[in-house]
Amino acid sequence: MRLKDISTNELLKGSLILLILTNIGNVFSYLFQFLMARLLGPVEYGTLAVITSIIAVFAIPSVSIQTVTAKKTAEYKAQGKFSQINGLLKTFLRKSLKVSVICFILFIGLSFFISKYLSIQLDVLILTGVFLFGAFLYPVGSGILQGMKKFTKLGLIYMINTLLKLVIGVGLVLIGFRIYGAVLAFILGTLISFIIILPMIKEVFQYKGHGEERITFSRNNWYTLVAMIIIVLMYSLDVFFAKGFFSAEIAGKYAVISMIGKIILFVNLAIGNVMLPINTERFLNGNRNKNVINKTVFLIFGICCFSLVLFYFFPEMIVKILFGEEYSSMYPILFYTGITFSVISFLNIFVLYIISENRISKKHIFWLFFFLLFQGGVMYYYHSTINEFVFAFMCSNIITFIGILFVSKKWNFQ
Repeated sequence: MRLKDISTNELLKGSLILLILTNIGNVFSYLFQFLMARLLGPVEYGTLAVITSIIAVFAIPSVSIQTVTAKKTAEYKAQGKFSQINGLLKTFLRKSLKVSVICFILFIGLSFFISKYLSIQLDVLILTGVFLFGAFLYPVGSGILQGMKKFTKLGLIYMINTLLKLVIGVGLVLIGFRIYGAVLAFILGTLISFIIILPMIKEVFQYKGHGEERITFSRNNWYTLVAMIIIVLMYSLDVFFAKGFFSAEIAGKYAVISMIGKIILFVNLAIGNVMLPINTERFLNGNRNKNVINKTVFLIFGICCFSLVLFYFFPEMIVKILFGEEYSSMYPILFYTGITFSVISFLNIFVLYIISENRISKKHIFWLFFFLLFQGGVMYYYHSTINEFVFAFMCSNIITFIGILFVSKKWNFQ
């Protein structure tokens, strides 16, 4: 494809910009994990992996809030209702702050049980709970950027977030804060990034918004929130299960392999972030066709195939270079983990596609929730060895994807 074709194609141009910037951010993020794995060691890094997964659970509403905010922003932009974007921003910030306070208080109570079950220090868990404030505020601003198709700024703010986490985290760990420093890096990186977003969307504050309380939280938006919560759970729970089923060392080593496999997913999430506002705007303007989704699927297919080839032929080299010799015993499962997150990448895109066309429904939620329970049951039942656990995780996701494709034919999913 010629450079001219890319520059004139909104999906390809936006995807390329966001892929470059988010992948630079991913380099910082993975460098943070690599350095933490080396500085903390397998046992303490296993604890950090669980903390990271807890943060990923906190990010579940974050992903959902960003998706809803981006979709509504794209709708208002397409309709020329710019004042509504102002109302959307203020309402979501106000509600997000209230919910984060409530969730933080509830999490403190849950921390006593989590601490005993997962053998994690109580004060570390409570400190982790502070991340909730960033998890609820940051996606409102990033969702506005995404919905307005400011993909360069969206990528830049993600890159800044991960760079801050890297610098703050490594610095605090080196001066003796250990896992506390790593947790503080997540908190400070996200909150500082949220503050930086505000000047990036300064034009939104020029419009006077109104009536957003009633409009924003429609049934369709709640379905979107729940659907994205389920998707994030599907790619986050494996580390929790591994922590509960296996020794601290094995769980820590698996967390490393899972993180490498998630590279495929996180790269493809950037493409989904571009596809959502573009397809939403075209759908509202009456330009409904499969061109956008077809190109999106093609891009994701290429990324997955390329990554899986690397994982299949060079797994030991990848693991050794990124994390060192002590994690290399787990390299045989890398390819299967890559397949798992490739499948989840496609499932995520299909869900975003029906969300972009306002076709998310109770039936979608029911089947997504059903398959989430199915995946949890399979992983719970098959975990006598780490290899069996990984294979169960992979097979349950493949069955989930095929099942969603099968039932979705009745709902004009494609």
